[in-house]
Amino acid sequence: MALGTPLPAPWRIVVQAGSLGLAHGFCIVLGFALAVLAWGLWVPTWDPQVRETTITFDDPALRGRSLNVALVSDIHVGNHGMTAARLDRVVDQIMARRPDAILLAGDFVNGEYPGDPAMRVDLLAAPLARLHAPLGVFAVLGNHDRITDPAAVQAALTRAGVTVLVDQLAALGPITLIGVDDALPKRARLPILMAQAHATGRPLVVMEHAPSLLRLLAPDVPVILAGHTHCGQVRLPGWTGGRNPITGTTYYNPRFRCGLVRWRNRIVLVSGGVGSGSFPLRIGTRPDFWMIRFTGR
Repeated sequence: MALGTPLPAPWRIVVQAGSLGLAHGFCIVLGFALAVLAWGLWVPTWDPQVRETTITFDDPALRGRSLNVALVSDIHVGNHGMTAARLDRVVDQIMARRPDAILLAGDFVNGEYPGDPAMRVDLLAAPLARLHAPLGVFAVLGNHDRITDPAAVQAALTRAGVTVLVDQLAALGPITLIGVDDALPKRARLPILMAQAHATGRPLVVMEHAPSLLRLLAPDVPVILAGHTHCGQVRLPGWTGGRNPITGTTYYNPRFRCGLVRWRNRIVLVSGGVGSGSFPLRIGTRPDFWMIRFTGR
């Protein structure tokens, strides 16, 4: 067959049909990817799911008593999923539960470096000023707060009436709350702080931003409250999360990715967060905060 001679009709039909099939398959894949992207961008704007649990202490200080505590983390104000208006709605949700105390477990802002324009600390104070609870509103700073402008974040929280705990104790009725700052190293600071906490003689609850103190705390610290993980934020079949698949950077221990985990007679409660962080998508997870009922036998 000479060059330039048209292919017989049947061959032309096969080639055309194959091309159409490939194009059709590509459109399906592209459409599915765009739908997943749109969904992932939409989920961070949802009202957070309220998760509930009861933690019982075998301690006379709590016998016959109970406290309802809200645990809220990873606000990340200023990204597309956490405008000032949405933060107002989140505050409304928290206040509707009428907590005895409110605990804010860090990462109030976005940003990856000092002066990052993604850090919208100016949007923080007004909504959080509407948080009130009989036993107080307490916070620890997170990694994004620390790497951008911790002084500005702490000042905004103080203006809002929030008590920021920087390796400090606070009384939650019959419970001693230990607020551990996200700055490193923690190992050198813990002995003095824990000695002060044990001297109170009350049941102990630790609040930190990331669940990183598991092996540093004495066994008689029964509860750790944290955030940071966003429950993995993107959860795909067969992927445990906690590590960047490209850079290999480890963000957290996958075992403590989300929710209530029992570990060595200790309860570790990790909030999924009400915001979405620097990465704008949530796929397979959703925003949440926790209502915890502390009670005694």
